[in-house]
Amino acid sequence: MLALHAAVLLSALPMAIAQRCNADNCYRGLLRIQSTATAFCRDYLDHVTEAPSPIATCGPNRLSSACSCIVTATTVPSPGPTNLVINGGFETGDLSPWTVVTPSGYVDVTDNSESTEYFPFRARTGTKFAQIGNPGDETPDSLSQSVSLLAGTTYTFSAYYSVLDLPLDSCHIRAVIAGTTVVEDLIYAGSGGGNPPGYYRITGTYTSPATGPSDLSVELWCDMYSLGGVFGLDDVSLV
Repeated sequence: MLALHAAVLLSALPMAIAQRCNADNCYRGLLRIQSTATAFCRDYLDHVTEAPSPIATCGPNRLSSACSCIVTATTVPSPGPTNLVINGGFETGDLSPWTVVTPSGYVDVTDNSESTEYFPFRARTGTKFAQIGNPGDETPDSLSQSVSLLAGTTYTFSAYYSVLDLPLDSCHIRAVIAGTTVVEDLIYAGSGGGNPPGYYRITGTYTSPATGPSDLSVELWCDMYSLGGVFGLDDVSLV
């Protein structure tokens, strides 16, 4: 009843936003409900709303002051590192700016809407991914693009692949920067599966010896006895 009365009273009074943060009992009451305090205060400072029980008896001015403490103390998360790979999720619907080399296989951008009952697949994120088919002649299909690196800086490469058509023997996927293999993963015969198939992550680090553009490539090939395979590639990044 007290909380309801306080809420009615708050809604009846004009809004007064405190210009100074006072760490009083109302502020301490907000700290007791810290998981919801920030959302409440942002809403409250915009327009009066019902106050939760730990601060239900605080008047508008004291609530505004306490919320000013919470909002002022809330830090804005710093942005994450910039992904140097352009169109690493293939959401543009094409392969630009990737340079594709497919001596005997293929690389296409595929949309989730093209999935069928007999050939199910999905993008890891978004709605599109690169579909790579290799016939099993031990010749890599590759996607490459130029990235700008700084000397002495260590970068983390990451990508996700799925197995859409199971190979009968081993296949391989690797990332290469400036001629150096950053990571290589062995795709075993019979691996993958699922409806739709899930994704596996490959990741590795690379320390650039020089400043300037360097070629980043993702390569995939299958051993001769595999009879080939079909794979998905998504969310390629270098940070």
